[in-house]
Amino acid sequence: MGLTVEELDFEHFPSKNGFPGIPVKAWIRFPNCAELVDGEVYAWTAKAAEVTWKDGPVTYRTWVWSSAVTRREEMMTRNLGERVDRDSSSE
Repeated sequence: MGLTVEELDFEHFPSKNGFPGIPVKAWIRFPNCAELVDGEVYAWTAKAAEVTWKDGPVTYRTWVWSSAVTRREEMMTRNLGERVDRDSSSE
């Protein structure tokens, strides 16, 4: 159950896109429950994020409020220098 077009209000809150996706944990609502999933965000507005996640072989995508999304902890403990050093040493 994602956000409606009216809730997203793209006219006043335009969407921005980024690549690669940002690894996140996000609360996704279903009719009878909510589930915390590992996903990625490729699009966002000032108040919402479009989360992409997999359940088995199927990929899903839905818009949720930004407060339902947190960057994955393992990515938050690294800094750019560490990633550049690690990646450049493997060449």
